[in-house]
Amino acid sequence: MKLVFDRIYSKIAIYKKRIRVLITFFPPWPLISVLMPVYNTKPEILRRSIESVLNQKYLRWELCIVDDGSTDVNVINILEYYVQKSSRIKLLCKKNNEGIAATINKAAQMAKGKFIGVLDHDDELEPDTLLEYANFIIHHPDADCIYCDEDKIDKHGKFCDAWYKSDWNPDLALSFNYVMHFAVYRQKLFKLIGGVRELCEGSQDYDLLLRFSEITDRIYHISKILYHWRMGESSTALKPETKPEIFEKGLWALNDALRRRGISGVAVHAPDAWLGVYRVNRSIVKSLSCSIIVSYRGSDNGLFRLMESIRKNIKSFACEIIICPDSYYDMKSLNFINKYNNVKIIKTEESMSVPKTYNVGAEDATGDILFFVDDSIELVSKESYTCLFEHIQRDEVGAVGGKVYYNNKLIEHAGIIFGPFNIMGYAHRATPDDPGYVGLKNMIGNYSAVMGLGMMTRKSVFDTMGGFDEKFERAYWDADYCLRLRDKKYLITYTPYAKLIHNIPVKLLEEMVIEPDASLFREKWQHIIDNDPFFNINFTRKLENFTWERTHEN
Repeated sequence: MKLVFDRIYSKIAIYKKRIRVLITFFPPWPLISVLMPVYNTKPEILRRSIESVLNQKYLRWELCIVDDGSTDVNVINILEYYVQKSSRIKLLCKKNNEGIAATINKAAQMAKGKFIGVLDHDDELEPDTLLEYANFIIHHPDADCIYCDEDKIDKHGKFCDAWYKSDWNPDLALSFNYVMHFAVYRQKLFKLIGGVRELCEGSQDYDLLLRFSEITDRIYHISKILYHWRMGESSTALKPETKPEIFEKGLWALNDALRRRGISGVAVHAPDAWLGVYRVNRSIVKSLSCSIIVSYRGSDNGLFRLMESIRKNIKSFACEIIICPDSYYDMKSLNFINKYNNVKIIKTEESMSVPKTYNVGAEDATGDILFFVDDSIELVSKESYTCLFEHIQRDEVGAVGGKVYYNNKLIEHAGIIFGPFNIMGYAHRATPDDPGYVGLKNMIGNYSAVMGLGMMTRKSVFDTMGGFDEKFERAYWDADYCLRLRDKKYLITYTPYAKLIHNIPVKLLEEMVIEPDASLFREKWQHIIDNDPFFNINFTRKLENFTWERTHEN
């Protein structure tokens, strides 16, 4: 009897596979055009790349290959062989070498699919890649661009260096081309903007992303490794410094994007980062006043350090300082306060919570900008203030935070990530001040939230949002505020160039979850805790340092 059932199940499995294969030939399953520019590729690597398309489980694809004047006859022979092997492969062989940008555009002209994506001639797709993309398009018909996670292929053919990405992240996209491979674009819009530009040769993919994102924000991310980037001897995957001209073109493309978007400022190569990472220095274009709201918790030395750092690093005429001690503390002993200008002292109720203290201070604030600190915070330099200011002046940004250090110089905060400890954590917490995972510590980018100490927000926005939710008496009031801003479509921005010191020791893991506030926060925001768009689902939730279970490396 068992044998009979096994045979039946086997037959059902076969028919299911045949039905799935048949269905993929018909609408609404989209035709996806894979573009492959080729030039003097090593024969075995070229075969593997083409075979990775032929081995796709999804069948509504075409492969548009354009050879850019290869001088190796073996390359042409291989391409002609595959054209004979599959009717879904199109081939154009150019006599002259014109460069990758012109070659991609010629491949796009051959394409009939509604969506197109470039597969480099030495890289490979996962067998599920096009099925994942097609299925995503079916369920998100508004999608104009889709990208995935990726890894690299080392010289031994092993997968390594998994790169798990953020969902669409506008500020990170201005820091470097984090989208990379395998980006699939709606062909109608690709043609509308004129395809890739030859003047950005080498960084044409970054330039394309920048121009494409100016006409649509319907850009989606599949959190799976579906593309394998080969680390060739001359590839930027292995040694970015081998092609410095590519990153100069990328910098030019970024500055060109700033000009198109009417952003006053200049992009430069980012300091303390690897090649291909840029820093957008935005000009201060709005004359906005600032109220610095200080929660005083009884540290005289701490308040002195804070006030001195404000005096040294912020022009006093541009801000007022509102110190909010509760009635338990006697401010008479703080005679040094008298030497500072524009200082107000607002007494609050005894043992008032931090969010309530800030709300009281904000009610009395006259500045356009609110800057929240306490007597344990210290500004490192003038950029601690100006680099926050350059982002909060942007209408689309609801809150901005900087890089915050513990008193032992380890990082405490580089953005808030949701998921760790089944609630939240601080990105890269308790790690050294190095570039970190794919350089994220040293890049301007968007997160779902930033830490309240050192946060800037506009007073008009703060008032509209009703301030901080005082139900969160001990913790999570800052994260809750940012998530409410996100619900209103504001960006939350992290900048590593605004540096602050938080004069406290490193917290232990068991100190990161604070009840009963944690339970209240989970009840309200569990859907974000489960799926933070800026913290890839593949990262472990046991730590805050962007590590993962290495199941994707063979």
